[in-house]
Amino acid sequence: MPAHSDRYHLNLRRAGGTHNTLLKLLGPGSRVLDLGCASGYLGELISERGCQVWGLDIDPSALDEVPRGKYRAVARLDLNAFAEWPFAEERFDVILAADVLEHLVAPEQLLQRLPEVLCPDGRIIVSLPNVAHVSVRLSLVLGRFDYTETGILDRTHLHLYTFQSARRLLEGAGLRIEQEFGGSDRFGWLVNARWRATGWMRGLAATGIIMVARPRT
Repeated sequence: MPAHSDRYHLNLRRAGGTHNTLLKLLGPGSRVLDLGCASGYLGELISERGCQVWGLDIDPSALDEVPRGKYRAVARLDLNAFAEWPFAEERFDVILAADVLEHLVAPEQLLQRLPEVLCPDGRIIVSLPNVAHVSVRLSLVLGRFDYTETGILDRTHLHLYTFQSARRLLEGAGLRIEQEFGGSDRFGWLVNARWRATGWMRGLAATGIIMVARPRT
């Protein structure tokens, strides 16, 4: 996760937002591995839900800011390439990849390795920015596709995803998708509504793609 991830502090608790939706998917007592944990801004809230949290990140300066007592342990790891998992003796109920896969050179390779440290009935929860959001579509109509410092078109993103391509990513890595949600600070109530228009409306209005998956057996 890039250093500017601390910007999310202002939006973490917004109902219907990506991070708030992720938190609701974590049951109390879960053992959670937070991939790309940065300074621990999300893990702190995960801990408050009664979960045990371990964190991994490539940035040592960010790891230095992780709040003490909120994580069981943190370690530096380049998620693009590594031989062994830190905390290899641990198994996790949930592996959380919140807005991290789009920063990796080959995210499918990381996804394929996650079952190595997942409990037999564990889940993998992924969130990704939705490049099909209406704001990006309108910009394209006007002939603009400009990278920015933050947001969906963050210039540090190596990959761009829609709900369809996110499905292909997870399924291509041997995962079975069980649930899909959208994240939106403004329209969270709409993108996850149970009505026929949910699919196309979610693709337009959700800024975040959220998927819950398990290894295919």
